[in-house]
Amino acid sequence: MAIKSNLPRLDWVTINRGGFRQRLPFLHRKGTTGPGLFFIHGLGGAKENFYAAFQCPQLAHCDLLAFDLPGTGLAEFDPESCTDVSALAEIAYQVWNTLLPQPAFIVAASMGGLIALLLMRRYGAANVRGVINIEGNLAPEDCMFSRRVVEHSFDELSDRLFHQMQTELRASRYPGDHIIAHNMALNTDIRAYHQYSFQTVSESDSGRLLDEFLNLAMPRLFLYGEANRTLSYLPRLRESAVEVCEVPASAHFLFYDNPVTTFARIGNFVAANS
Repeated sequence: MAIKSNLPRLDWVTINRGGFRQRLPFLHRKGTTGPGLFFIHGLGGAKENFYAAFQCPQLAHCDLLAFDLPGTGLAEFDPESCTDVSALAEIAYQVWNTLLPQPAFIVAASMGGLIALLLMRRYGAANVRGVINIEGNLAPEDCMFSRRVVEHSFDELSDRLFHQMQTELRASRYPGDHIIAHNMALNTDIRAYHQYSFQTVSESDSGRLLDEFLNLAMPRLFLYGEANRTLSYLPRLRESAVEVCEVPASAHFLFYDNPVTTFARIGNFVAANS
């Protein structure tokens, strides 16, 4: 099936969780013979982080689903119902089961990697065909901005720090940093950014995440940008059964810096494990 004739549709889903109704936008494209892929974005990201996947020839036959977490993209933020990242894991699980009710590969970037692990910690991994971690949180060093956030009050974040982080990203030589800076400015609720940062830091500091990822009993791929080849845990990943891939000419947001290589590598991994 030609990719251009089968682009994703933008739609909305309403889920009910703990007495709260949440309306979330999503991108979905039905596949043909391939498996399902469920994408989870990170802090300051959005479903569009994965748009190039819908244009990737290696994924043309796959059923693809990406959505906005509350407070990002087009999804509104309710501080009472979205108290932390564990709540996001519950939301992600409901979205997956509502819109893609089948075993699927989870593709998770940055904080999305933490959400994926929390999802499996709570609900199990029986329906997870594999995990593709795009520099998802595994260790303390992965808290790029969230650690700075938790050291400040919400007013300090709103008045100064949030803008400062965007300025730093726009000064980068990597296009992904620029795009994320724009998304933070245009499509990110600062309240959500602040609220989600605390559990992101505490879980990353806990020492549990890397072991949880290493102990998963399914195919796993870890993708990282060339600029981050000094990540301290890469040797442990390479010594394990995890497949590890460096994406050239990219930093943390490799899905924007080098989308062709990023999603082609994911497509090859999915094909080899389907």
